[in-house]
Amino acid sequence: MGRSNQCQHCGQFGHNRRGCPDIKAAYARVESLAEKYGIERSEDERAYASTQWISRINEAASAAGNDEDEVSWRDRWLWEEIADRKIAQARKNKRGRVCGFCGESGHNARTCPAKKQHKLDADAMQGLAHRVVAACLSKAGLVPGALMRVREWSWKLDDYEQVMCMVTGINWERVAEPGYDQAQGSPRHFDAWFKGPIIKVRMPDGKEGHLRIPQNIKQQSHYNYYGEESKVHGLLSGVVGGPVNKDSGWKGDNVTLLSPDAGGVYHYGTNKDNGSGERLVDADLEVEVNNLIDQVSRWAEH
Repeated sequence: MGRSNQCQHCGQFGHNRRGCPDIKAAYARVESLAEKYGIERSEDERAYASTQWISRINEAASAAGNDEDEVSWRDRWLWEEIADRKIAQARKNKRGRVCGFCGESGHNARTCPAKKQHKLDADAMQGLAHRVVAACLSKAGLVPGALMRVREWSWKLDDYEQVMCMVTGINWERVAEPGYDQAQGSPRHFDAWFKGPIIKVRMPDGKEGHLRIPQNIKQQSHYNYYGEESKVHGLLSGVVGGPVNKDSGWKGDNVTLLSPDAGGVYHYGTNKDNGSGERLVDADLEVEVNNLIDQVSRWAEH
């Protein structure tokens, strides 16, 4: 049979720190001593949980020869803990009911109109990201059926070896994941769409795993590109122009115009050298990607 919650202060079971009898007793003792010696807090001291006024209790107790009434530092801190809670609750009551998402009063996050619109925009942005990444991976040949290599440790050789694996699909749930509970949770960062282990592969032994887009693939943002082939993993044989899988969290069929408040697609700087595009290394692909973005959104200024 499991025990109930354990208090972080006293270690006893059956209550938490907020309801701890020991903390409540310390708070009540300080308050009773203040009343006993007629010590009142100033307006400034009441505005926040100051313990400075407790020094006046100790001075009064010492002057009266009642050393046993002096408040210890431990009881100061315990009094301050409850006083902080009371002040915070008073401010909350004065402010009224406030939405945890937008900060406005009169509703909560569950019924917040701004949050509902944010969710629609975040889903639409994720759908846009899926269409853009799908176009890039299709041209690169990083689609189901492609062959990749990955470096793995061989106990037989007592060294690393390159092992072939087959692409089985794209894990779309990992591409442009939206954050519904934060106003800045829309997945609008273009460079982040291409990051992370999103390529699903099957190893020769049947095990499945995930790999990142190889760094030397030109059909991705400049931020994630590096011209030299990685020793860790890479593309051996692509299926250029092949279709991507539309399962595993695919949202690319959601073609919804984003609201004006959603903000455009953000990208980290631009590049235009050696014949590459501004935002994609593959300049020939930029027109298609720009058209996809213009359908529902826009590029942000920075």
